[in-house]
Amino acid sequence: MKLLGANRKKVAGTLAASLLLLLTACTPINSAATIGKTSISVDKVQKTVDSILAERAKVSTTGMNLETGEALNRSQVTFFVVSELLYQLGKRNKLVISEQEITDQVKAVTAQVGGEANLPSAEVNAGIAPENLREYFRTYLISTKISNALIAGGIAKTDVTSAVQKLVSDEASRLKVSINPRYGSWSADQATIIAAPLASGAVTK
Repeated sequence: MKLLGANRKKVAGTLAASLLLLLTACTPINSAATIGKTSISVDKVQKTVDSILAERAKVSTTGMNLETGEALNRSQVTFFVVSELLYQLGKRNKLVISEQEITDQVKAVTAQVGGEANLPSAEVNAGIAPENLREYFRTYLISTKISNALIAGGIAKTDVTSAVQKLVSDEASRLKVSINPRYGSWSADQATIIAAPLASGAVTK
């Protein structure tokens, strides 16, 4: 009976190891996600999360509904993945975002929040690391241009969000998106990363 119990543990351990190998087979161990030939490193995600947490310590977070742990990790990987998908989608459709457009958008939002002194608090509330602010607005502007193009093409304003989501999902299928299981899994229906039962290794600060 003891031998049988030991064998069961050995088999269970082997199965668990095999399952983990299967789940990570499409994504390098040091990669949080791959989008076609583009890889988002685990280190990049961790540095972003660390930056966000550091910024939170500098401002008052009273009243803010802030993500933590696995949710924070997952949202940052999602940002990088969706940003790359929209970039590639815009590139294929010749939608160009200039550095000046991004600068103008940053200035406009800075003014809306009451000036540069209030920008750090706004970034914390939105879950944006300071070093990713320009990429965030580049992504926003691409999404806006795609939305405007869809409306000009006859899509109703009420259907634009779902139409853009469908385009992002299709782009993900075209490029092939692979997510490191520690962050969750890619949902083609929702065009986002969702929590997975085996997600682990997330920051718990």
